[in-house]
Amino acid sequence: MNANLMHTHLTRPRQNRDTQIAVVPSSVKYLGQMELCHQLAYGYTADDAASDSEALTAAKFRQHLAIFPAGQFIGVDKTTDRVVGLTVSMRVDLKAHDAAKSWAELTNDG
Repeated sequence: MNANLMHTHLTRPRQNRDTQIAVVPSSVKYLGQMELCHQLAYGYTADDAASDSEALTAAKFRQHLAIFPAGQFIGVDKTTDRVVGLTVSMRVDLKAHDAAKSWAELTNDG
């Protein structure tokens, strides 16, 4: 199945149907907002990101989408079209990798 067809942008409302947050597949449209969301969540600035291999930038999020598009999701406030959350994850066989390595080392800098 085509990865682009696996997900739809339909919102599944909570039981009380008043949610304004939609969880949707990440897209290039939101890369800048995803970068800012990560900065706010982890307390660093765009200037800090230049020297921090653990910092996720729009370019790194673009790479995630290129490598594994079906596994990237964001939470978007439907009233403002703003990213309010995101997923950053990967699946690895820990037997094949040193579990003590950092995210940057395991992902070749993101």
